[in-house]
Order: sequence, then structure tokens, then C-alpha cells
Amino acid sequence: MTERSWPYPTVPVRGSLTVDSDGENQRCACGNSSYAQDWNHADQTGQLTFEASGSSEPEEFAVCPSCGRVYSNADLFQSDDGIVAAVARYDVNTRVFKAARVQYDREAYTADPSRPALTTRRGAEFEDSCYQVAVHAQDSAIGRVGVVLEAIAHAADRAGDYECVDIAVAYASAEGVRLLENALAGPSWTEARKRFLVSLDFGFTQPKALARLSEISNAEVRIPNGREVLGSAALRPQTAFHAKVYSFGVEQYPYLRALVVGSANLTASALSTGAEVVTTQTWKSYSTAALNDLRRARSVLEWFRDTWKNADALADVLDEYREKRRALPRPPRIREERTKATRRYLASLEDHEISGDLSVQLAAAKALWIDASSVIRNRGALPGSQLNTPRGTRVFFGFASEKVPRDTTLGSIDLRIVGHAYHDRTIRFSNNGMDIINLPIPEQNGVETYQGTFLLFARDSPWSDGRRSYTLTVTDAAGVDVKRASAANSVDLKMSSGRKYGLLF
Repeated sequence: MTERSWPYPTVPVRGSLTVDSDGENQRCACGNSSYAQDWNHADQTGQLTFEASGSSEPEEFAVCPSCGRVYSNADLFQSDDGIVAAVARYDVNTRVFKAARVQYDREAYTADPSRPALTTRRGAEFEDSCYQVAVHAQDSAIGRVGVVLEAIAHAADRAGDYECVDIAVAYASAEGVRLLENALAGPSWTEARKRFLVSLDFGFTQPKALARLSEISNAEVRIPNGREVLGSAALRPQTAFHAKVYSFGVEQYPYLRALVVGSANLTASALSTGAEVVTTQTWKSYSTAALNDLRRARSVLEWFRDTWKNADALADVLDEYREKRRALPRPPRIREERTKATRRYLASLEDHEISGDLSVQLAAAKALWIDASSVIRNRGALPGSQLNTPRGTRVFFGFASEKVPRDTTLGSIDLRIVGHAYHDRTIRFSNNGMDIINLPIPEQNGVETYQGTFLLFARDSPWSDGRRSYTLTVTDAAGVDVKRASAANSVDLKMSSGRKYGLLF
């Protein structure tokens, strides 16, 4: 073990690890406890294995993330006195080790590393405990897309065989209702008794959204302060209804199984692309502590019950609402439903190459990195200067996602390699169904070859005429990890060929 060639720089090995009688609470010579900062895990070569749950394989190793000391699992399992000597030690201050730790945190604590919107979410947020509370922040400007919708879906899933759903929102749109139905579709959703409180304040709620809610199986819709709002020619309430609550429960005490409260209305923007924050609370069983948390949440149930009792039935107000809304001088729209981000998210794949999370993230990203292990050999014996990228990558470079015929030049951008001049470079949709970027000629810009590198494209400020410009950095995987570590958020993706790429915000 001590003679092994480790992939990370090492320092002298000193110290030992102690293990309690139950094999738990390992404490390193540096003082770090596994209860304080969990161990990383490595295979026989010393490469971090990126598994949050650790490893029970005797031939593998545990790594203290605080000091870099490495301990053999076999020694840990076979120790009679609870003391295990370190067999190697990584230099935790080197760039290569820091980059590996960044990747470990990203992959080990992400529920699904291939899903871009969740790259910074920790697995502890979804651990299987009797009571769970989590805060979910969504902001498409930093690539967090669809977070609210997923949080609601996860809360419903944690609620299990729920029997009743109570939802209260200020505004609703037809697309928001569609997204919610799709996310919650299943036996519990179909069979549950569902109640929706939706306001008519200012005329923002779409009548077709109310109609669609009323058509859901076992659903009833009521309007808080409905008659009062209809009494105003401008549909202006005396007191605005601004609640946003999604709850899932059962008919018998203790009733509540999951509760989502925050800023999100029942609109496509709020559920997917808007800057929103929601808190989820879920109960899978009821310990004494969990029951105390449940009692603190009962005020929400009581508020909903009282508001529901005093609200107007949808059938009593819907027709009049349609008429008065149409009669307004300027028919109101939910403004956030008209943002570019929401339109990209909802774009139809019939006439767009991409839509949903990725389309929004590409448009917002500050940088795009790509594994250039496959560069087109377009210059004979000379190094290639054309890069295949997934269809839709064009959105990052400012081009629309609408479908075009193959072998279409999408347009050009100004692209430079760090320290060199800008060049006019074209991007085209190729016959192979990929977006191809023409790169600066390598030998004329201080680059020996692009083949086998990682390319990082960063947005520059556009020129005064609006022309788009980008700076290209030629680096390696460790260089990308360093950039990722300093980003506000990151999204990791993979092509069908296995080549990796990603976005930084």
C-alpha cells in the first residue's frame, strides 16, 4: 500500500485512526470525526469513488477529507484494539486534490448527477427520516430550473398513499396546472380528494386554468373573496389573497403528511423558471419530536379550513369573472409567464431542438465546457479546428432553438483564445445532427492541438452593435473542476457518446 503510486500528491504518513466498539465514529489523528465530516472513499489505486454511502469492500480505502490521511478498509474491519494506522496521506492543499473533492461533493451528494438543476443539492435533504424539512431555492439565472415543481413532487412522494390534497395560490395559469398534473400523476393523485383555493385578484388568474382545475378527478375549486373582487370593476380586492400552500395528507389524525409553503403560485414560471423559494416538511412516521413539528404546522390546516368555508364556489363566479376580465381596458396577463425563460421552458419539441430545463440553462450560463476528446479532422494532417457539440448548444451562443434543416449555418460569433485576438467563427447545424463550432486555428493562437483537451467557452460583454463575443480557454478536467468550484452553480451533462460537457453560472 505504501509503495503504491497514488494519483494525488502525497505527504509523509503519520498518525492513526480510532474506532469505537460498534465500528462507528471513526476519529482521525487530525481530530476529525466521521460524525463531524464524513469520509471520502477510494479504490485500490487511490482514486476517489464518489459514493456517499461509503464502501464495505475490504480492498478499498477511507480518506479523511480534513487532512488527507488514508486508511485501509481491511485494517478497519480486522482491528482488534480499535486503532488503525494511516497507510498514505494526500496533500489536501493541491489543486488536483481540491478538484477531486469538488467532484466528490457534486456526485456523492446529488440525488441524480445527470439531472442538471440539482447539482448543488445534498443527499441529506432527501434522507429517509420520520420528519424532514428542506428549503428549495429556484432561479433560472443560475441554472436552478424546475426546483419548485420537483420539491412539490418529492413532498407528494414522501406523503405516500395520501388521501387529500389542499392547494391555495394567488394566481394560476393553464400551463401551471398542466405541469402540476404531470408531475403528480399517479394513483394517489387520481384518487385523492382535492381542494383548490385560487384568487381572482386583479384578474391575473386565467379562467381556463380554473376550468381545468375543476375538471380534475375528485377536485373542487373555490374562490376566496370572490364576490368581493367581482364587485370591483378593476377586479381589485380590498385585501389581497397572496397565500401559496400545497399540502398532502390523510383523512384521519394526524392528517398531514407533507406541506409545501413559499412564494410559488400555480404558474409555469413559479414552478419552473422564476426566482422562488419554498420550504417542504414531510412526515413518514410520528415520533414525539415529529408530532411536535406537526402541531406547529396545524395552524396552516386550520387557516385553510376556515378560508375554504368562507370562499365562493367556482360555479357561482366563473362566468361573471370571464366577462369582467374581458371587459378590462387591458386584459391582464401573468407577466412572469411571458418571460423568455418561461417561453423557452415551455417551447414545443415539434418545432424546437430543445426545451425545458436545458434550454433555459444554456441561455443563462456564463460558461460552457466540453470534453474535446473528439475533434473533427477537417485539416488533413494538421490539428482539427471543428468541434461537434450536442444539438441545441447553439442557444448558449445566442441562437434560437427553432429547428432548421441540416447543414444550415446558424450564424457567427467573435471567438478568441485567452491572450489572442478575436476571430469571426461560424456555428452550423451539421448533417450529423450536431451543432458544430469552428474554432480559431490552433497553431495561430498558441495551441498545439484541441484534441484530448477540455474547452471552456466564457461569455464576454457583447459589442456595442450587439454582436456576441466569447473567450475560449484550453484546459483539462482538473482545470474545469477548479472553475466549477468557484461558480455559483454548475450543471453536468453527458452526450450519447459518453463525452461530458457542462454549464457554469
